[in-house]
Amino acid sequence: MLFVPHILIRDRFHGAVMSLIIAIVCGTTVSIVTAGCFQRFPGLGLPEIFYRYFPKGLAAALIALTALSWMSGGILVVYSFTRTMGMFFNPEMNEFLFLFIMVVACIFAGSRSSRSVQFSLEILLLLTAPLGLFILYKAVTDHWVSWDAMRVVAGYVHQAPTFKSIAAATFLFSGYLNLSLFNRLNPPGFKLKHRWVIPIVGVIFAFYTFFIPIGFHGTMAVEQYVFLWSITADSMIMQYGFVQRVLFTFLIVFSFLSLMFVMNTFHSAMEFFKSCSPRHRPKAEEMPVPKANWIYCAVFGVLSFIYCFWANEQKNQWATEWWLMIRFCVEVFLMLLLLIIVFLARKDPNVRAAKGGSANYGK
Repeated sequence: MLFVPHILIRDRFHGAVMSLIIAIVCGTTVSIVTAGCFQRFPGLGLPEIFYRYFPKGLAAALIALTALSWMSGGILVVYSFTRTMGMFFNPEMNEFLFLFIMVVACIFAGSRSSRSVQFSLEILLLLTAPLGLFILYKAVTDHWVSWDAMRVVAGYVHQAPTFKSIAAATFLFSGYLNLSLFNRLNPPGFKLKHRWVIPIVGVIFAFYTFFIPIGFHGTMAVEQYVFLWSITADSMIMQYGFVQRVLFTFLIVFSFLSLMFVMNTFHSAMEFFKSCSPRHRPKAEEMPVPKANWIYCAVFGVLSFIYCFWANEQKNQWATEWWLMIRFCVEVFLMLLLLIIVFLARKDPNVRAAKGGSANYGK
């Protein structure tokens, strides 16, 4: 999220370094344990698991709260995208036009079937990865980076961590939450391999998120920027590139990542809201797109406009901080719930068959 590095930088002398270390441990533990729990229920999403082991009323309430968390995350990113593009891409253009383009694209993308969204995420990731890796390489090889400034801030590792910084840093590990919905698409016998990569990738992104802006802007001036990574990207140049400013490459990557995130959150929120009805039967592929999908995603788009009319930088930062902290608590709570369910599932020899799950869509 846009404000994750800003939150960490703000506490750079007051526990952010120790918070990063704790977040790496907590994020790795929660992601690996939760992914392992979902692996025991191939073909079942979180709603199907809840309905199997909890009373219908309690399951519906938990699913609705999950849907609200997904929806609110998407709305926050829509606002952040609109502000960033309006400020750096074309300041003279009406920012609500950016908002309209983003909302229309996300309504169309989020209303597709789960299988289509899954394929779209994979394609967009493959398109974005080379540019993202180039920016990361450019950041650590730029001669303007001050490694001494990074070492100065790293020396404050003894400062006590803050809950807000831990919650913000653990967001770097939250990608596993996609399993709460897309586990429906996993066939029986599916195994999530190479989970040891999670802490390695988490450490790399934690380093880039926190230390690289400090290396470019110094230990004190770095706090003055709200759109921190946009300014950091604008501090880099490609001397022999056909586009000299790295900022424009960064904005392309940022646009793709924002579209991927909002498409995923709108689709997940839509599916969870639909699953609040125990009679709902999810489908991996839906042609044509059901009217309910359009209605749910259109409501999310309208709420995005309402939020953008209400919010400003201060209000959005306040909302984002609270969302990150609530999200972290929800992730830990979800892990504990799934551990309890796995314990109960040991008494059910048929749980691995995932009978009635979504792995058998269309069969």
